Amino acid sequence: MIFADIRAQIDEGEGPLAAFAPHAADKAGLAALVCGFLNTRGGVVFVGVDADGSILGVPSANIMRAELETYLQNAITPTALFTLSVDVEGDVSIITIEAPQGRDKPYVVDGKIWVRSGRRTLPATSDALRELAQVRSVEAARWERRPSVGLEDEDLVEREIRATVEDARSSDRYAFTGEEDTFTVLRQLGMVVSGGLTQACDVVFAAKPAMRHPQCRVRFVQYASDKTGAAFLDNQVFEGPLVQVFNRLFDKVGAHVRIQARFGGDGHGREDRPNYSQDALREGLVNALAHRDYASFSGGVAVSVYPDRIEIWNSGQLPAGLKVADLLRPHPSIPTNPDIAHVLYLRRLMERIGRGTQKILAACTELGAPAPSWKVASTGVTLTIFAADAPRKASQPKPTLAKPIGAAATATALNERQGATLAQLRPGDSIRLPEYMDQHGVSERQARRDLAGLTERGFLVRKGKGPATDYQRSDKTI
Repeated sequence: MIFADIRAQIDEGEGPLAAFAPHAADKAGLAALVCGFLNTRGGVVFVGVDADGSILGVPSANIMRAELETYLQNAITPTALFTLSVDVEGDVSIITIEAPQGRDKPYVVDGKIWVRSGRRTLPATSDALRELAQVRSVEAARWERRPSVGLEDEDLVEREIRATVEDARSSDRYAFTGEEDTFTVLRQLGMVVSGGLTQACDVVFAAKPAMRHPQCRVRFVQYASDKTGAAFLDNQVFEGPLVQVFNRLFDKVGAHVRIQARFGGDGHGREDRPNYSQDALREGLVNALAHRDYASFSGGVAVSVYPDRIEIWNSGQLPAGLKVADLLRPHPSIPTNPDIAHVLYLRRLMERIGRGTQKILAACTELGAPAPSWKVASTGVTLTIFAADAPRKASQPKPTLAKPIGAAATATALNERQGATLAQLRPGDSIRLPEYMDQHGVSERQARRDLAGLTERGFLVRKGKGPATDYQRSDKTI
């Protein structure tokens, strides 16, 4: 079945964060759509879906997915992170392409730079090109792409590089050229700059990255109770190549998953179930390793196991403008460390960009466990996954899958156009009437009505008069 959140996003229709493509054969057109999302705020392309949201399907979807992924990887420059998945409903399959906002703009297809504007993907105007160039010029090279001082060729674990190539080939997620040469592979992963190896390469492939970057370490602690100052039952630190760290950490956390036997009221019908969802734990650990702040020497990842819950902390932060509530519905994805995330994707540890939190919630829901929680502080983000047999607190609701922003806003009587606009604008951003009309394809009267409704509810603040009127996004949340 097509995931509920994906079906809901299709039902919302096309917009700044979603595009429909009825046929997979138009590969050049699909490349332009993906490029447009990479150059703006990210988004999803649903292949095999008609303009009205009808599911048409893609014949031989798995074969086409592999062909399309190879085509897109070659057509879009520079190398970008995006994922392709096959979603099935009955006997009909679609291909879902999830492209987060790119970190190396501008992205180009066949010599053209594309951007997403409302429900359309267009060649970049001179103003858009100027803005992309300005952003590129003022942004410092991200931590991943800086040379790792002290990292030598002999520090790399060759079998981890080989495993990446083999996993990418067997899953049809990437076709390396010259895959027998290590440095050719690393260049294609964006991990060689000016002849030197990057810090992302150090994190992913070096035997002892913590010698140069102590924030790469992961701490695991098991507590005897919930009480402050409780004794440690276990206390370990993991370090090494990233995927090896994940595998050892996942095995360690997985050792605390117990199988429980439940019986029906008549004493018959035994059902065995774990107290934690393996999928939720796996996704939580991968997210922490992918999104932590590697630039901070005081950063890292810590896993704390308590009798009734598991807490996963990482030193990263949510992207600007994103709140905890947004994590439980379709939201723009801006990977903090796209080079590292790309390797996790090729190693089949990361499946879909931007849907990890929804996958965690769905896994806990299926198990019947209390809803997971996320807390954001200045020091980082903490995910808490509760055991299925944990006592539910009065304030702790049963887990429910969140609806996408347009549907979630019905309590405040917002339509899908208004919801999409609020999702697009950050506090302080502005939009004008003609821009709103163009983005949503509505009349001037309807656009005025929509903007007036958002202003009355305090989501927008009207500034100026006449043609110069701006509607500025306030700090009010949905």
